Amino acid sequence: MKRALTSQIPDKIGQQVYLKGWIYRVRDLGKIAFVLLRDRGGVVQLVLEKPDLIKQVRDLHPGSVIYVEGKAVQAPNTELGAEVHVEKLEVVVPIREAPPIKYYEKDLNVHLDTELDYRPLSIRNLKKIFIFKVQAFILEAFREALRKRDFVEFRAPILMPVPSESGADVFEVNFFDKRTIYLAQSPQFYKQIMLGAFERVFTVTPVFRAEKHNTTRHLLEITQMDAEMAFIDSYHDAMDIAEEVIREVMEGIKAKFSADFKRYGFELPLLPKGKFPKLKIKEILRIIEKQTGKSAKRPELDLDPEDERLIGEYVRKKFNSDFLWAINFKKDKNLYTWNDPENPYESLSYDMLFRGLEVLSGTQRIHLHDKLLENIKKAGMNVDNYRHYLMAFRYGMPPEAGWSFGLERLTKQLFGLKNIREATLFPADLKRIAAQRLAD
Repeated sequence: MKRALTSQIPDKIGQQVYLKGWIYRVRDLGKIAFVLLRDRGGVVQLVLEKPDLIKQVRDLHPGSVIYVEGKAVQAPNTELGAEVHVEKLEVVVPIREAPPIKYYEKDLNVHLDTELDYRPLSIRNLKKIFIFKVQAFILEAFREALRKRDFVEFRAPILMPVPSESGADVFEVNFFDKRTIYLAQSPQFYKQIMLGAFERVFTVTPVFRAEKHNTTRHLLEITQMDAEMAFIDSYHDAMDIAEEVIREVMEGIKAKFSADFKRYGFELPLLPKGKFPKLKIKEILRIIEKQTGKSAKRPELDLDPEDERLIGEYVRKKFNSDFLWAINFKKDKNLYTWNDPENPYESLSYDMLFRGLEVLSGTQRIHLHDKLLENIKKAGMNVDNYRHYLMAFRYGMPPEAGWSFGLERLTKQLFGLKNIREATLFPADLKRIAAQRLAD
């Protein structure tokens, strides 16, 4: 008999079905036993009434692998509205010890360190499975939205001969001949180079930041969802595309997962009917000053985490939106961003804030070879290290801009998680690499 998935059981009422999966929970009542069986489709209740079948599962713990055959019947009081009355059962992998964490409960209810210490088990929790299933959908929808707009995907290198941002927060790697190379902080240079061939490009890639932050919003390794586009009239063109993309992603999530958001107690994001609100940093600081008394006079045009949270609350109430564009940050010191020709203290830059946290950043890039060369020399960098990068501009690059979403931050805000590590399968931070705790 062909295997059925748990999600298919409601469509097979009255039919014989064959299931394979893991035991999620066992409730033995003596003369009858109920087993929750989990597979990639979800969870279904099994009903065991034969004494020999009940005996087979009586001492089994979650994680045991079983194959069962039985009849699908209606069961209005169950989550699926259907269950399987088991006639045959095979124990393929028996687990006879209780797992160290109760991942089979509705909520994990353990400290984050414990969750990560037992990551191979904690990821089996249904709520966690749902979070990362949606995260996978975000990646899929992001790619699809950009392909529809003629963006071409490429793979950005992870090993780089020079840092792509500044040297202060970069991981160094020992190369074969004892030279030093670097883990990519950003695919920035390669996005721009690729424009000379394809005009519109995107990449999904891990990047690495050697920042000694131990906050709820920072990681050493993150996943960036980057895009770059040429022949713009202004950086607002890139912002328009980014807004269209995230709107499609969020609307796709709503269409596909609304019932599950409600089931697990998550709130879908508020999307305004029109364009996302757009505020200059100077305006945001004045709003915060008016609301809280916190001075708008800052040494630099920038937002701290508390500013982001406050303006997020303000925008939700005033514009009925969980999304906000914050534009024209301080004069940018990196080598590839244009500063505003009409205001020397501001850059042509933009962030997207989602529920009070920056989840995207972007700028209008410098596309003129001589200006880039001037910036590289002014920063005291070795021009030879940037010859490939500069070549793209020496032989013709139109006005262009780009941006980058942080996948983990986007996931964190979507589900209202307290810590970005909860939105990361295998987080790297000052205490862990790939979720595994480092020795003291």
